[in-house]
Amino acid sequence: GLAKHDLVGEMAVTTNKVQFVKTHYPERRGTPPFQASRAVLLVRNPFDAIDSFFNLMMTGTHTTSISNDIREKTTQVWEEFVLKEIRVWKKFHLYWLNQDIPLLLIRYEDLIRRPDRVMERVIQFVLEIQRMGSFFGERIDRCIREQEEIERLGSYKPRSGGIGKAFSKYSSEILKELQDVEFIMLMERLGYGSLMRTPWEKWAEMSPLKDHGIEYLPSTSAPEGGNIVVLNKGELARGPKEQTNWRKIKVELGIVENKCSCERCKSMSKR
Repeated sequence: GLAKHDLVGEMAVTTNKVQFVKTHYPERRGTPPFQASRAVLLVRNPFDAIDSFFNLMMTGTHTTSISNDIREKTTQVWEEFVLKEIRVWKKFHLYWLNQDIPLLLIRYEDLIRRPDRVMERVIQFVLEIQRMGSFFGERIDRCIREQEEIERLGSYKPRSGGIGKAFSKYSSEILKELQDVEFIMLMERLGYGSLMRTPWEKWAEMSPLKDHGIEYLPSTSAPEGGNIVVLNKGELARGPKEQTNWRKIKVELGIVENKCSCERCKSMSKR
């Protein structure tokens, strides 16, 4: 996890020492279950997000990408993965958009271009304040500078694929299959409605969301005090049909050796 990169708040779910708790739920289940009364939903366009996750699973790191040679050898694996992963992507975002709690939607593309403005919007939402004074502004600036220092020291520097650069890895056949009614609706709701009409080379120039975030308020039928969402408990967006045997793929490619001869590992490699 990220804790090994000196991000010491990782997994501090049951303490009062962190302002935010990161979760991938319902894409995967963390531990332990916990309650939330409001949420910040960080989204990324599906083309870059799916490619980034493919690199993560193939390399086992947040910081490196697969080589062009491995990319060519995994064309079929990649296309099968994309069709499975887009189902997870849709289920995940529909889950959060359907929760009846205050929710702030922010985009990764806005965050990396204007981290100061996006973080201002996040702080306003979380603390339920209308105006940002110098107290918060100075701390946001300091956090951005510290993050740049962490990356400079090499403690944790995520891979940088750029905005839209993964789009060329999708074949025209795959792109056509992805764009059903539900996909198009979600792209609109997440602020990506114009992407498919724009050359990917210009995606980095996309206008930021208004006020750098979209705020969803709970319904008028919500109980006094608000609703609660229980996370890490319940059905996952990634079901059996969306699973990929990454170890088997990497063994077949020679990326890792299957040194274990126990019956369990033998059976896993055959699946």
